[in-house]
Amino acid sequence: MPNLSNNQSSLDFKEEVRSHTDIVGLISESVALQPRSGGREYVGLCPFHDDHNPSMRVYPERQTFRCWSCSTGGDVFTFVTERESVTFPEAVEILARRANLEIPKFVSGRSPQQESSRARQFEVLQWAESLFQRTLLNSPEAEPARKYLHGRGIDEETMRKFRLGFHPSGWDWLIKQSQGKYPLQLLEDVCLVAKKDNGGYYDFFGHRIIFPIHNERGQAVSFSGRLLPGDERPSKYKNGSATPVFNKSRLLYALDLARDEIRNQDQAIVVEGYTDCIALHQHGIQNAVVTMGTALTDEQVTVLKRFARRVILCFDGDDAGQDAASRSVERFLAQDVDLRILTPPDKLDPADFLESHGADAFRELSKNAPQAWDFRFQMAKRKYGTGTIDGRERVLTEMLNVLAQVPKLSTSVRESILIADLAHRTSVPEETVRGLLNEVRSSGPKRVYVENHAATPGSFTEEVQRIIHGQLSSRERVECDLLQIVLAVPETIQIVENAVSTTPMRNRILKGILRKCTQDAWANGEFTLSGLLDHMPEKDLKSLVVWLDEQASAKGLANKIRESDVDEEGCPQLLRQSIEALQKDEARHSSDNLSIRLSQSTDGQTRSDVATEDELLLQAAEFHRKRATKKSGF
Repeated sequence: MPNLSNNQSSLDFKEEVRSHTDIVGLISESVALQPRSGGREYVGLCPFHDDHNPSMRVYPERQTFRCWSCSTGGDVFTFVTERESVTFPEAVEILARRANLEIPKFVSGRSPQQESSRARQFEVLQWAESLFQRTLLNSPEAEPARKYLHGRGIDEETMRKFRLGFHPSGWDWLIKQSQGKYPLQLLEDVCLVAKKDNGGYYDFFGHRIIFPIHNERGQAVSFSGRLLPGDERPSKYKNGSATPVFNKSRLLYALDLARDEIRNQDQAIVVEGYTDCIALHQHGIQNAVVTMGTALTDEQVTVLKRFARRVILCFDGDDAGQDAASRSVERFLAQDVDLRILTPPDKLDPADFLESHGADAFRELSKNAPQAWDFRFQMAKRKYGTGTIDGRERVLTEMLNVLAQVPKLSTSVRESILIADLAHRTSVPEETVRGLLNEVRSSGPKRVYVENHAATPGSFTEEVQRIIHGQLSSRERVECDLLQIVLAVPETIQIVENAVSTTPMRNRILKGILRKCTQDAWANGEFTLSGLLDHMPEKDLKSLVVWLDEQASAKGLANKIRESDVDEEGCPQLLRQSIEALQKDEARHSSDNLSIRLSQSTDGQTRSDVATEDELLLQAAEFHRKRATKKSGF
């Protein structure tokens, strides 16, 4: 049964919020209002459509508003839900905060203590943001950061608009600044400092350019720090972990600045780099936002849907950017969103394209950006070709795999349209396509081979076949996990390479594939799946790489890694777990070898044998000491 007391309390609180909110004052915060009829009504430009002749009326006596052009109207709660694109409960909470009312737990789901803690977190984040920005604009130590940003075409006005900042060098600069103001525990709660292994704290973003992350209402909720050019530390970008006020899977960078323009144009441009987004805004293209990681999440798609019907995905023009754009297609297929893919020519990123071609050329590219389904089909067509029956079959299989990943499409009109389109493009009867789609949905994605050779078990070497069939040792399973992570998120290659330099892979085939990934990364500055396959002549290895990539995709590793918390070395938690599993297995293997060699000792040993045994005993003791230390946490 419903909780009547809570329902009544909700109604009472809503009316209390209403009584503390003057509609004229509320709307005046975002719309210039002029009094009419002796103050009995006010008029202004409607914020809900492209209004040039004031068509919105606000009635203070009734505490209502109405636009006589687009017909949007209602009370203070309606205005906030429409203006902020939030739910009704969120609107109540926003207005309650505006009126400085204590928010009951049945409204926010948080206790008064949690509300107080949340308010303090916002306060310390705002303090840090202001401190970082003043340092960037005024400190002599920030001159290299200002020089870098100016070199990227970012002027001081734009730095202020995006509230960019700088954290000087030193492990305790921010800690010293916070003394007497905020406790270190509070700074740790919002990921401004982190604990040292041996006790104490250190600044999380030391010696980095700071990009503040804001929620839709413009409040700082986290930060991202970028290394200065020439700084050889790992992880060019260091991102704050999830906190009570920061959920990166839902947020979009710069949405607080872009949402009005997105709503006006009914179109959002999504890029993958902070500086790309900032460059677009500076060139007058102010409907640009950034994903928190290259892959769009379902929550981010839902947020974008509230503001615009069309989304233009503009990732870098290189292979990695195109792969990231391709992976995002499935998230939009089931939603009522017109997704387009904008590909800058000459493998440029958006900022470089703007610098060399200008804003008008970018707008022209946006206007002609193909729909996502067309983009995805053309990628498959370039990959396999459609001039042969074999090529068309592979294109069809890949596109069916795309459709099959979106179960929400089942029985929808949109799915029927896409099936008909795919049937037409591949010259396959529509009913056959539908039957194949059902088959893929029930049995899982089908493997598509790049090379034109029969995909029979006999074409695999015995070892590749063993790996694909899952006949793996625990060590090989971990090594497969590491390779899948590298294929899903290529930027992790350096972290994995560093790990295996001290704890090498044992499976020669998996080790060889990782070596090729590293060679590609060194030669080209990065590696891509397509580049890896191009430089891998062995058919069996190609088949294994494709299988590993499919496994990574089926597990959703790209999203999981990019949404995972990172440690102080910039290593995602999920990747760290695999590395530690590899190291643990190596330590266990070493311990077993020591035990075997010690057990083979006899009474007739020579002096050198005794010395060797002593050395082995010391190694064993050291191994067990480290193991005990790790377990105790000291």
